[in-house]
Amino acid sequence: MEKSIVIYYSNTGSNKYLADKIANSLNCPMEAIRPRVKNFGLMLMGGWTKISLGNHPIKSDLTQFDRVILVGPIWTGQLISPLRNFLKKYKQQINELHFATCCGSYDEIKDDKFGYGRVFDKIKALVGDANIHCEAFPIVMVLPEDKREDSELVMATRLNDENFTGAIEERFENFIEEVTM
Repeated sequence: MEKSIVIYYSNTGSNKYLADKIANSLNCPMEAIRPRVKNFGLMLMGGWTKISLGNHPIKSDLTQFDRVILVGPIWTGQLISPLRNFLKKYKQQINELHFATCCGSYDEIKDDKFGYGRVFDKIKALVGDANIHCEAFPIVMVLPEDKREDSELVMATRLNDENFTGAIEERFENFIEEVTM
């Protein structure tokens, strides 16, 4: 049986929820990325400037796992510093990487300036052949069609058991299938 681990960073809880669901589905351990300084403004600026104060070391030995599932947010179309720092520090220890994000972007604009597609490209550039799959779980997927343009509602919505149904749940099941292939 192949061994997996979920490594995650979450600021609002939605990516922790996603990480929990993945770890439970794969019956594997999970560990949080702990930035040295947890300040939203500094981490957001770090995404733009590539300046960072780093993360605390993780406790797990990634070489003991066949695959790492990295879960974390995308802010303003940027690979945020806690995720970028993790990948830079541990990329040599990762055999196979899958990335999942709950983000405010959505499929129709994934390749725009603030879309998640650009972040997926950055991850692939950072880890090369180890990157197997990236998947977005846009928060708008849990909102009614007529509410998806309401930016305040989008920013206030969090993944939970009540709203993780329908299209987002189907995408999740496809992601788990892809990870276990």
